[in-house]
Amino acid sequence: MERRRMSAGLTAIAAAVVLAACSSGSTTSPGASTPGGSGSPAPSSSPSSSVSPTPRPSGTGTGVTPNATQPPDTVPITRLKPGEKPPQFVVVSFDGACKTALFQHYLALGRATGSRFTFFLSGLCLVPDAQHLLYHPPHRPVGKSNIGFANASLVADRIRNMTTAYDEGFEIGTHFLGHFCNAPSVGTWTSADWTSEITQAKYFLDHWAEVNHNKDPKLKLPFSSADWKGDRTPCLLGIKSQMYPVFAKFGFRYDASSAGILTWPKKIPGYNMWSFPLQRIKVVGYNKSNLSMDYNLLYVQNKGQITAPPATCAKIQESTYQSLMQALHAVETGNRAPFFVGNHFNEWVCGAYTAALTRFITDAHTTYPDVRFVTFDYLTRWLDAQSPAVLSSLQRQGAPTY
Repeated sequence: MERRRMSAGLTAIAAAVVLAACSSGSTTSPGASTPGGSGSPAPSSSPSSSVSPTPRPSGTGTGVTPNATQPPDTVPITRLKPGEKPPQFVVVSFDGACKTALFQHYLALGRATGSRFTFFLSGLCLVPDAQHLLYHPPHRPVGKSNIGFANASLVADRIRNMTTAYDEGFEIGTHFLGHFCNAPSVGTWTSADWTSEITQAKYFLDHWAEVNHNKDPKLKLPFSSADWKGDRTPCLLGIKSQMYPVFAKFGFRYDASSAGILTWPKKIPGYNMWSFPLQRIKVVGYNKSNLSMDYNLLYVQNKGQITAPPATCAKIQESTYQSLMQALHAVETGNRAPFFVGNHFNEWVCGAYTAALTRFITDAHTTYPDVRFVTFDYLTRWLDAQSPAVLSSLQRQGAPTY
């Protein structure tokens, strides 16, 4: 989220972003406390945690199978010749990535269209409420989370969804844990705070079976946190000088937490990591622009409110679809820069964003046969495979006007 333009109303939406994403039932409204079930936050008397001690095993847990390999890329990576037209990439990513019905919807959509997506996991969706005191968030009480914890009965399905996704070539990244967008927010965290958060996120993924007392030996993830290639921070917040060294230390190859425009991505200076920003696009029908993510569009289209009458919902759905299609047309006929679209597992405004995104992905393949819906991991490897001279020529192009 572009914080410098975010009003108090959007702050409320930001705090609720993963509430809807991880909800097991209907759309969650702002102010709800739990994403995955009936859990409650830790009592206010819980000890405060500035930087979590991490006396946990560092190795892979019993709930993962190390060294598993994904299937081959749906489109092999090749090196462009000088002057050759690049593929038109679109990367669709989801923050939260927990809610089963929507996870399965997008898996099916990916199969039907030959698309692959990136799912950024909110790690507390794997931590049952009964175990909430395992989490030591920076500068918050032990066991505190802005998105609650998991309904224990839903964790197994989430593991199955991630297993299917990984086995079919989709990507799992991290959206970290507590989703703290309100003060003291992740925007104030130090390197030590980020180290604590990531160490715990890795533990909760790799040791999900122990944390959940799983007894099914067949229920295992085909990957571990070592396979994470990148992230998106909550609400796009974070002091870059504090978080980038930590991300690099943990082996991240990209960060998707910035705001940008429709140009070719560049590496973060001083790090072997790509910056993949959400991009400013026109919001059709509202004479405004905002970042290419559902809740940024929601702020323009409905003042950040997640409910609306049917006529307004229909207008928002059409606006979102047209906004995405127009931005894609601009890059496809212009600089051919990758187009980044962010979304959440939500049914805000009558499911308008789910419907619009589904229609966009389906129609884009028909309208532009050269479009490739790929993951951030794939794009990272494609960019790394290109010659510096070719990349430089692409990066020198300005954003298209439309």
